[in-house]
Amino acid sequence: MQKHPSVSVGKAIGIFALVFFSGFATGLLSSNLRDLFLPEKGEQFRIEATLQDLSQQLSLNPSQAEKIRVVLDDVIMEEAELLSELKWNQLEARQRIIQYLTPDQARRFNEMMELQARAQ
Repeated sequence: MQKHPSVSVGKAIGIFALVFFSGFATGLLSSNLRDLFLPEKGEQFRIEATLQDLSQQLSLNPSQAEKIRVVLDDVIMEEAELLSELKWNQLEARQRIIQYLTPDQARRFNEMMELQARAQ
């Protein structure tokens, strides 16, 4: 039983769209997370700013503030892990797509992905 070419083309387009949108999502996440890791706006800055805001708005006591600090530390670490996982998934998808391309198509695909990465 042979597969119809249109099914293969549809799958290829679907995978390409998945990679594209994964790249887009990675760009959005990384632009938000990039601010966390800049020296002048590191994660400690973000935590302190958030705690200060919450303390002012909610009148937190020191015990509450310390417990919330732990939560914020955990959230920042989870965001970094998610970003890393997303980048890994995107790389894996690229490698899986490339295996079906001719050398010329693979070169052009890599160029497209590089342009997309620079745009982010």
